[in-house]
Amino acid sequence: MHGRAGSTSAAADPVSQFLADLAEPGHLATLEGNSATVRFDVLDGKSVEPWHVSMASGDVTVTHDNHPADAVVRIERPYFEAIVTGRLNAQAAFLRGLFSCEGSMLALITFQRCLPGPPGSTGRTAPITSETVTAQRGRHE
Repeated sequence: MHGRAGSTSAAADPVSQFLADLAEPGHLATLEGNSATVRFDVLDGKSVEPWHVSMASGDVTVTHDNHPADAVVRIERPYFEAIVTGRLNAQAAFLRGLFSCEGSMLALITFQRCLPGPPGSTGRTAPITSETVTAQRGRHE
């Protein structure tokens, strides 16, 4: 779904709100030149809520579909809520074993560029594009 994603209770649910806000503009310059799909299987007790995020050269689509993805993340709801509100760093959470990722870690890292900084942070540093990294590697080899 382009635009609004999630349920009518998105305001009360940080996960739904974050993913709706992510899809709202439809295009994010931060992701230009990168394409990946990530499915988040958000675990809440015995239920699993799938969120499928597609990033295609800056165009972002979010659905509740259980489609295959480049990366599939299984995460408990409280941890995902903490990540999407900036209270928990995604890399630190992964290293601590708070969620699992099957498939492409590059897809997950691409998604991480959309995550907010910690509460109280004063903004974001512009991300480095994959083209810039590749060019810099070529100069240092």
